[in-house]
Parts: sequence; structure tokens; C-alpha cells
Amino acid sequence: MEHLSLRLRRGMAWALCIGWMAFIFLMSAMPGDVSGAQSGTVVRILLALHDALFGHAELSPQALSLLETLVRKGAHMAEYLVLAALLTGSLRNRDRTGRGLCAGVLSASLFCALIDETIQLFVEGRAGKVSDIWVDLGGAALGLLLALAAGVLWRKKRYVA
Repeated sequence: MEHLSLRLRRGMAWALCIGWMAFIFLMSAMPGDVSGAQSGTVVRILLALHDALFGHAELSPQALSLLETLVRKGAHMAEYLVLAALLTGSLRNRDRTGRGLCAGVLSASLFCALIDETIQLFVEGRAGKVSDIWVDLGGAALGLLLALAAGVLWRKKRYVA
């Protein structure tokens, strides 16, 4: 019965990875105006939060543009942070450790980022950018590090208990 449980966990881990990749690709397939509206909504929420905590501040058009760019790049990083964390769990379940695990996670993340940016080349109002691939890989590296750290803490907790 434990073997079935392990197979089920592995299957669920890979299903989550594939589902998250599909989410990334669906976000890439959104037209530029829809993507821009989503970023604009996040910017308005951040500004409202700032106003509530610190009082109202007028931002120049350049500052607003910078904030929107940071939101967009942050979204890229967050997508790939989650992807790398999910991939780390999935590949670790296959008894990969060390350099093999890191190489597998970063390679799969790079492949996904290349597909992501290629999709954007064919979407109205979007542009696939090499710089976004680097942002994606930065998020993936951070996700990998966080997942590895969480694994170390989990093992220490189990060992102590």
C-alpha cells in the first residue's frame, strides 16, 4: 500500500508541475492589453495600500512606469519561483540530489521560459524578450534555493522529532 502512496504522490507532484506550466503559457497567450490591465490592477492595489499605510503621494509618470515594470518582472519571477519549487519536489521524488537535481530544475525552467517567450512572439501586443528569460531563470534559481532550504529544514525537524 505504501508503494501506491508513493506513486500517487509522485503523480500529483508532476500534475502540479504540468498544471503550473499550463498556467504560465496561458498567461503568455493573453493579449498585451489584457496583460497590461492585470499589471495596472496590481499597481493600483499597491498604491492604495501605500496610501492607507503612509498617506497619499503623487507619483510621476516615470515612477508609475517603473512601478508597473517592477510588477511585471516580479510576476515573471514569481511564476518561475513556484515552478522551480514544484519541479524540485517532483525531481527529488525521483531520487535526484545535488547537482543533478539543480541541473534538472534549472534546465526544465529554462525550457519552459523559452517556450513562454516564444508564445509571446505570436501574441498581439506582446513581445518575447531575452531579458525576460533571465528574469525567469532568476526566479527559478530563487525557487530552487527556497525549496532546497525547506527540504533541509524539514529533514532536520523529522530527525529531531
